[in-house]
Amino acid sequence: MSFVEGAHKAFASVMRAHSFGMVSRLVFVVELVDEATGELGLLRGSCPGDMPVWSELGLHRYAVADIEALGTASRVAGREED
Repeated sequence: MSFVEGAHKAFASVMRAHSFGMVSRLVFVVELVDEATGELGLLRGSCPGDMPVWSELGLHRYAVADIEALGTASRVAGREED
């Protein structure tokens, strides 16, 4: 089992345990830190692994739009962002 398949399986299990439904597609971005140098890097992936890049990009953009909407709603309501 590849890392991406394992991540998809683990994430789907957590979502199911919290009654969030079935995970049909997964995209992720993970910030990594090199232990030796402290240099930052990104690991991104998708499941299924053969997901077209435009579909992956669309899912990332959808997530960003959701986060931006929450931030805007917090500012309008006069609350501090979490």
